[in-house]
Amino acid sequence: MSYGFRLLILSLIAHGVAAPLFAQGDTGARVSGFYAGALGEGETNIAAGGSVGYRFTPRMGFDFEVLALPDLELDGSGLEGRGVAFLTNFVTEFPSPATWLSPYVQGGGGVANISRSSNLALLDRDDRRMPVPVPVLFRGRQGQEQNLRANTAVLPVGARRSDTSLALSVGGGVDFAIWRGLAIGPNISYMKLFGGIQDLDLTRIEARASYRF
Repeated sequence: MSYGFRLLILSLIAHGVAAPLFAQGDTGARVSGFYAGALGEGETNIAAGGSVGYRFTPRMGFDFEVLALPDLELDGSGLEGRGVAFLTNFVTEFPSPATWLSPYVQGGGGVANISRSSNLALLDRDDRRMPVPVPVLFRGRQGQEQNLRANTAVLPVGARRSDTSLALSVGGGVDFAIWRGLAIGPNISYMKLFGGIQDLDLTRIEARASYRF
């Protein structure tokens, strides 16, 4: 057997072993989880979540995603809050010269719920308390702060207030296949929340792990 023929046989065997290890399925279900930093509104917040989806073709599919913001702070107001979003994203994957590399873009929408301390209290230098609504510190209404007297302190008090709104999201990322259907990679996405009290703009930079069945 010639050296060239033996080399050809070894190459075919190596390709046959490597392909199922790194190539991901063309169609089928996929689950994923992620951990992210959510930038926007003057603060950096921690986000986490997961998704489940299905690929109808090698390039098209959808994901149902749940996003949690367990400790949400906006505009340095000091008000405690948290958020959760339920999104449906349509996903388009692009051809790649490497079977282990899968770039994609995604976009969709859903609903989000943001809850925060519902009231603020103004304390003057004589410790007299005057309740004021939360929007006094929200963007777009900060002009109201100019009407507050000097030597006053603003403190969050009372129960929480909840705001459910429309959420739109667009972004993209890259999956690096590391073992059979398992892949990891970065994802960057922008999310717009159309709130009844305040619109929010958040940019998520996340690390994602996914598995295709």
